[in-house]
Parts: sequence; structure tokens; C-alpha cells
Amino acid sequence: MSVLFEATATIDIGPLFDEAGAPSAIDKMLADALARQGSFVATGFPGADGMGRRIGALLRFFDMDEAAKRRCATTAYEAGNANLYRGFYPLPDKPHWSHNEIFDIGPEPPMTSPDVPGAESFREANVWPEREPVTGWRKDIEDLFVWQRDLAMVLMGSIARGLGLEEEAVVGPARGRNGTYRLLHYAPAPEGFELGGYPGTEPETIEDGRKLLARTHVDTGILSLLWQDGSGGLQMQGSDGVWREVEPLQDGLSVHGGDLIKALTNGRLEGTTHRAVGDMGDRCSAGFFLEPDFEVPVVAPSGGAPVSYAQHLVNEFPDRFEAKNAA
Repeated sequence: MSVLFEATATIDIGPLFDEAGAPSAIDKMLADALARQGSFVATGFPGADGMGRRIGALLRFFDMDEAAKRRCATTAYEAGNANLYRGFYPLPDKPHWSHNEIFDIGPEPPMTSPDVPGAESFREANVWPEREPVTGWRKDIEDLFVWQRDLAMVLMGSIARGLGLEEEAVVGPARGRNGTYRLLHYAPAPEGFELGGYPGTEPETIEDGRKLLARTHVDTGILSLLWQDGSGGLQMQGSDGVWREVEPLQDGLSVHGGDLIKALTNGRLEGTTHRAVGDMGDRCSAGFFLEPDFEVPVVAPSGGAPVSYAQHLVNEFPDRFEAKNAA
């Protein structure tokens, strides 16, 4: 881990799962860490032991040959495939906001969504490889989705209590079953490849000499739970403007806010700005992103009248969810 950046807080959240109930001190620690540092690393939760090995097995997806992976690719990469939203996103072959390949899934069975132009794709079923990378791969990623969603809901309740807010007002919009579980592989970029594709994403070297691997951004959604391999490189920016390093713990999860957490907490918390940095070698990570069901009214970070979560996504990414491309 870089010596130039202090680490985000690591908090044992095991007491949240004690039958006697969580001490208020844990609630306040979580809320304070998010408010000041934008994130914390959670440890000690049920299922943490061995989690890194489980996720490592899921990441074997990226060891499959390119043809097998591309059979799961979205239609933007394989025109003959029907899936627009879920599935495989190959490594970019031109300047892009990050040099990684992605596989993601949503809930099983598929979600419903309101009749918003472009939102038809949110009803897609998950796409699965024809042959599993390892035995039991599909069941394990489905199980991890459900388990980490449940964990995220426990964390949301604790954060609400720690902020002194009415718990149901904060947690209620997240009830349901929506979310995204995503596997990511940052591969070494070919010679001459430049990070780009969006304004402000030119190649950048940070203070300790590492390169920016993914542009600085805020996640869409409510709460994000991220795991990273031993390469590390995940960094979070706190409300004080300071960048902090996330320690890569095999059985820990980095927790930070998505763009919708601002309205849910009456502005007490902001979506966390974060980035990935490294030496341009191999790096893998996996994340669960807690989202409202698509029909749930949400308020964008910029304010305004509530809209369905489906409409919010379409508003945020209009080119991706054009009605003419919807499945």
C-alpha cells in the first residue's frame, strides 16, 4: 500500500449481527467514517471468512477464451446478441474511461420496470456462459448477490441510526431486490493505449507515480460494497478533499455511498468520489451495488422532482439506454 496516502478506516461490523443488538457506537462509527472519509472497510461480518477465495473463483470467468466470453457480451459489442444491459463488456480497443473488462448480473428472476423509453432493457434476464468457468460458478455468484444485498441493507440501517435519522425513511427506498453484482478485470494496457473517451480523463499520474486506471467518478445507486485483490489501488476522496487508500483485505469489503445517498440522508452524506490507480499490471475487483427497484421514486443528487429509478438511469446515461437499442 502506498506510504503517501493514509488508509480509510477499517471497522469490525460483527456487533451489528449480535442478537443483543448493535451498540450505538458502531452505528456512529460507520456514519462518521462515511461523512468524513467517504468510505470504510467492513470486516467481521458473517460470511467474511473465505470470501476472498469465493470471489477469486468467480473471477475465473476472465480466464475463459475470448469467444466464450463474447457469447455473453452486450449487443454493443456483439450485434447478434440480444442483451443490452446485463452481461459481458470486453476490454476496449480504443481510448476509454477505463481499461477493464466487466461481467455483471442483476436479480433472479428479472426485474420489472415502468414504461419509460429506454427502460425496457432493465427487464432483461441475466446472461450466463455456456460452460461454467468452475463447477458451481453460477450458483455462487447468485448467492453472493443475495448475501451482499442483505449485508448492504444491514449497513444502511446502521448508517441511518448513526446519523440520527428515522431508519425506515433511509432504508425503505432500498427495500426490494434490485442491485448489480459486477466482476472487473483491469488488464495491462497495450503499448500506446491512452485512458480517455470522456472529458477530463486524460492519462494521469498521481503523487506516488502510479497511473490512473479508471476515471474519478461517483457510482449510480445507494451503497457500494467493493472487494479488491492484493494489487490494491482503490482510493476514496473524503468530504475534506483528501484521497485515502483502501487497504486490500481478502475478507473485507470497502463501503461507500452512491449518488442517491444524498437525498436519502437529507444531504448528510454525499456520493463518494473514487478512483482506481496502479502500475498498469493485472488487477481484479468485484462489487455489489445496492439499487432501488426500478419503479421506486428517487431524487437525483442535483435535486428536483422525484422520478422513478428507471427514469433516473435513463437521464444519467441517455446514449446507453436509447429506446431504439432497448431489448
